[in-house]
Amino acid sequence: MVTFTIKQFKSILNVYKYIDSWFWAKYSVNGYNGCQFGCIYCDSRSAKYHLPADFENDIIVKDQPGAMLDQRLAHARTLRPDVVAMSGANDPYQPAEKKFENTLACAKVLAKHRYPVHICTKSPLVLRDVNVYQQIARDTWCAISVTITTQDTDVARFLEPRAPTPQQRLDTIRSIKQQAPEINSGVLLMPIIPELTDAVAQLDQLVAAAKDVGADYVIFSPGLTMRDVQADWFLKHLMRHYPNLMPRFEQLYKFDHRNPAYHGQYNPTGDYLLRISEQMLDICASHKMPYRIKRFLPRDERRLNYQIAEILLNKAYELQIQGKSWQDMHWAGIHLHEMKQSVDTLYAMGELNSLRNVTPIVEKEIVEVLGRIVKKTVIDEYKIR
Repeated sequence: MVTFTIKQFKSILNVYKYIDSWFWAKYSVNGYNGCQFGCIYCDSRSAKYHLPADFENDIIVKDQPGAMLDQRLAHARTLRPDVVAMSGANDPYQPAEKKFENTLACAKVLAKHRYPVHICTKSPLVLRDVNVYQQIARDTWCAISVTITTQDTDVARFLEPRAPTPQQRLDTIRSIKQQAPEINSGVLLMPIIPELTDAVAQLDQLVAAAKDVGADYVIFSPGLTMRDVQADWFLKHLMRHYPNLMPRFEQLYKFDHRNPAYHGQYNPTGDYLLRISEQMLDICASHKMPYRIKRFLPRDERRLNYQIAEILLNKAYELQIQGKSWQDMHWAGIHLHEMKQSVDTLYAMGELNSLRNVTPIVEKEIVEVLGRIVKKTVIDEYKIR
């Protein structure tokens, strides 16, 4: 039986040290702790999050998060509008939202203060608030990403026992794109779970289905990550329902299921991640499906830095999933994104290499990108005149 406990918290807005280069978020808001969907692979079960032990039945409802968020943004001295992830430790549109409307309250505040928003959910309930997100998209930027790990209803019921069906989630994307095409909306194909959801035919079918409903992107993440409590929970269910798969998981994660505590690796070993990534790149290419989200670009002095950072971070991602050296490209993009001065100022002074992680290769990339963007900006401004 699900119980709801209303609890006061000291803060509601989490500020990241660095931008999340997957979802382009700088902040996050969670209106609840715990999640009724009960997905057995959810990383939020890990000990580091300090969430209720009965994760899907003991739901903490944060008291008056909208008012707290409004006060925080209204009195912020250093915060600037940037993407707020409405999710992370739970699904913001789990069934509790229908009763308590914490997510809606926060969304209205973010719309008021003109902060861009990224929603990650499995629920058609998000359609209730699509007009709010449409307004945010028109004012700044908005993305609604719908997690779909498989179209196999039996496997989905095992992995996500209380979540809406895969077809309901695909229909949600279709409705969003029909009602509010300004909103970025696509599929989070994550995690791709070994042996259960990683067959090439399955992956191709899901990307094709995403294309059919008008999805703007499919973000994929091969290989379930496993640690401490979350790993124990997943493996307990796997042993009960798919015991024949245990040897493969032992091989991929380097553990012995006879050991009472999980001591395996966080990610699958070997070339598994590279192989699945290569397959997904081919599948996305065959369906002309982007696998990255077009990011929020502010209309102020940060814009050029954000544009170049997006290109560097996307390139770093591509290098990473191909097993190539990516760290310098990634961290140069992160540091460039956080700069207070515009990158063209550094370029004019010949000091691009003073930026952290800017190697000669990265510097060359920045100069080439800078030339393309600045030239295009001048052309666009000329057309406006």
